Amino acid sequence: MKFFVSGGGTGGHFFPALALIDCMLKRNMEVLFIGSKRGIEYRMRGQIPCPSMFLDMNPFVGVSLFKKAKALLSLTVGTLKLIGNVGEAIGVAFGGYVSLPVGLALSIRGKSLYLHEQNSVPSLTNTLLSKFSKKTFITFEYSRKFFPKEKVVKTGLPVREDVLKHLTMSKEEARESLGLERENTTVLVVGGSQGAKFLNDLAMEFFHCFPAQGIHITGNRDYERVGNFYAEKKLPVKVLPFCHQMGIIYRACDVSISRAGAGTITELSLFGVPSLFIPYPFSARDHQFYNAKEIEELGGGIVIRQEEASLESVIRAVEHIMTEWKAFSKNIRSFHNPSACEQIIKEIYY
Repeated sequence: MKFFVSGGGTGGHFFPALALIDCMLKRNMEVLFIGSKRGIEYRMRGQIPCPSMFLDMNPFVGVSLFKKAKALLSLTVGTLKLIGNVGEAIGVAFGGYVSLPVGLALSIRGKSLYLHEQNSVPSLTNTLLSKFSKKTFITFEYSRKFFPKEKVVKTGLPVREDVLKHLTMSKEEARESLGLERENTTVLVVGGSQGAKFLNDLAMEFFHCFPAQGIHITGNRDYERVGNFYAEKKLPVKVLPFCHQMGIIYRACDVSISRAGAGTITELSLFGVPSLFIPYPFSARDHQFYNAKEIEELGGGIVIRQEEASLESVIRAVEHIMTEWKAFSKNIRSFHNPSACEQIIKEIYY
């Protein structure tokens, strides 16, 4: 039996797919990854541990009529290309527009399709494919209402092994490895790939006023500007444009100020790091806000809309989390399912 795993365009779709592939390969399952030549998965294809196929796909939403027609053509070509490779395959789609031809090809051939929806509000691709899927795996409870209830299974989000391997590291060891003081309160600021400038500007003000050391992941565009600011002010903040070893970062920190992508929330919960969430205000269907609200309702974080995120409100929120840190940490930790990969494999294979 061959398994198709698709997902990409952004890291939010791609990294959970990679995590599931790793689990499958450990069980000697035959896997083919299917991605797009336009997405992050193609740029990071060297990290994919199984045979891969990349389709020349184009986005459909938010583009001109000409580009919509081009997208439909690429969808047709991609679907036809996959139909000839389906055989006895089972598909697991993690979203992104590359998952659409995978789902259509499997459905046309009468093969089983499973979906994973990372966010609280589903993507257009998964909404369409849910009509053909056997089951839909979800991360957030809020997602249930968007899919046929008899098909929904809450599994949580698969997490990569390079993150999980740092769970046994102590906070002090993690801080020392990053060149930070072992005993100081440590605040993480991470903005994700979209809309990071607002958080970067806010973080510079925050660390200038708040008595803590920090780790600030800026993105490539703002790295030099932000780093120069901290150096000039002699502030104890480690600045990184991006980090491939996020497990160490999470383990080193007490609290975060972050956007509210599903991957970030899941990884924060895994390490018990409560967060002040400032959701990206332009996320599709406002899904980051609903992601974060679920954690706030669990008692694992605080949500502030970007337009309300003043320096004063941010400091008050972080101080409140630190005052009740044990309760916040325990509550956010309850969100993650550490057996997400195993549960998904059990659902599709047994």
